[in-house]
Amino acid sequence: MTSQDDPVRESNLAFMASMKAGNVAQLVALLEDGMVFMPPADRTLHGKAEVQEWYEEYFKYFTVLNLDPSERTVDVVGDCLVERISVSVKLEPKKEGTPIYDEARILNVWRRQSGGSWKVWQSMWNSLKPIGAGTSRFLVQFMQRGEE
Repeated sequence: MTSQDDPVRESNLAFMASMKAGNVAQLVALLEDGMVFMPPADRTLHGKAEVQEWYEEYFKYFTVLNLDPSERTVDVVGDCLVERISVSVKLEPKKEGTPIYDEARILNVWRRQSGGSWKVWQSMWNSLKPIGAGTSRFLVQFMQRGEE
């Protein structure tokens, strides 16, 4: 796939690297100011600031050890690009616990900016793990409060 066919390929690689590094600043640099973010078993977040807070809290509880995409498609539709990703994830809880393995599905809608660059406008993802399997930051918080 050429950069013309996949104009967000480098941004996708930057996203993966930022997740592994826990680099919130680099993650939110890929987002539109008014973006909508819909993580699993959580509320819908509106705007870059809310998403930044979500990631900052997430990385308090988890380290991303591995992201291994098994499938990725992109379709450009005018000034929008639809990106669909299947990825294997390995997380490590920061306090205690064994690594968590998951399979995630991500749907991003990117929008071309006035200067020609692309930013994530809408993002929704899910986990193939059932709720309560350990990947929810709220479940981890609840369990850690019980240990204190």
